[in-house]
Amino acid sequence: MYEISLAEGFGPIQFGATPNEVKSAWDSDLYYEDWMGGNLENFLYFKGLLVGFRGEVEGGPTEKSHVCMFRIKTVHSLMIWGRDITQATKQELESLLTLTKMQYTVLPNGILQCANQELQFHFNESGVLDEVYFAN
Repeated sequence: MYEISLAEGFGPIQFGATPNEVKSAWDSDLYYEDWMGGNLENFLYFKGLLVGFRGEVEGGPTEKSHVCMFRIKTVHSLMIWGRDITQATKQELESLLTLTKMQYTVLPNGILQCANQELQFHFNESGVLDEVYFAN
């Protein structure tokens, strides 16, 4: 199970890490999937995970770029605020956001977007969590 920390990062990958630090921490080959889309020069991509960088990019992140965002699919077991959210429904996540006093809105496409954080929860057609986006 991987912990999402809005202050620190995702699992073993910390905000501010360099590409080599990410590759060492995640210890997996780069892996492209269709959901990732195109124009991935600011990203490292792994199965079910996009790690975004800011800073110098030359066809891909360089050692002068640093982790600033994540997009994570629920092929990974996910926790936030000590709760397992891997199979959470929209209602369960709305309750968790209310419990943690996180202000949020529901976008027209059904995405839950937090007002004071770069944090979004995306759902599949059944209303179950499919993807989490967060940035620092």
